[in-house]
Amino acid sequence: MGELGHSCWDIHPTTPPSPTVTRRRCPHVTTWTGHAETLADTTALAAQAEHLTGRCRATGLDPRTYAGIIAATIALGAYPVNATGTPWPQDRDLIEGICDLLDDIADRWHDYIRLRHAAATERARARAHLNATSNPHDKEYLQAVVADCTTALDVLAPLAGRLRAASARLNDTPEQLGETYAAVYDLVARGGQMPRNGRWITGEDPSC
Repeated sequence: MGELGHSCWDIHPTTPPSPTVTRRRCPHVTTWTGHAETLADTTALAAQAEHLTGRCRATGLDPRTYAGIIAATIALGAYPVNATGTPWPQDRDLIEGICDLLDDIADRWHDYIRLRHAAATERARARAHLNATSNPHDKEYLQAVVADCTTALDVLAPLAGRLRAASARLNDTPEQLGETYAAVYDLVARGGQMPRNGRWITGEDPSC
């Protein structure tokens, strides 16, 4: 599996705790599955994306500018139909919010890669021992480990697609923002002023 695309940060992944199994837990070995279920739960990431959507809506932005955030929210498992929040003070705050979420997605991606590799390695090791032993108790234990690792890998399988989709759509958002408000940014760059009480970029009241 390749790297997750990103553009806002340097990745410094941390190694998740290595799951362990012991024969005392046989035949109900679920250590790997438990770790996988925790990692595959993207509820918190979806809530972050939904919050970004709500703030964009409260700011009054053209929905086209944050369509990528909406798509990322859906990819992570939430539907921001009624998302609300406080308006963004300025565009750079929105970009920082996107980068913060991308950081968290990148962290989850690295944990996914590590856990997937560890579970696959443990399953291969258990299968090798299973083929080499004739002890019925060892066989029972090793079969439970293989089943646990297989279930964990099945649980993890959809996570990669969700993280990739969310990351790709979030990375599209700054460009969408720039394209939609290109004329406004160009006006300000040339020394122009927006009408008083405009959003984000405000002019001065000529009567003051």
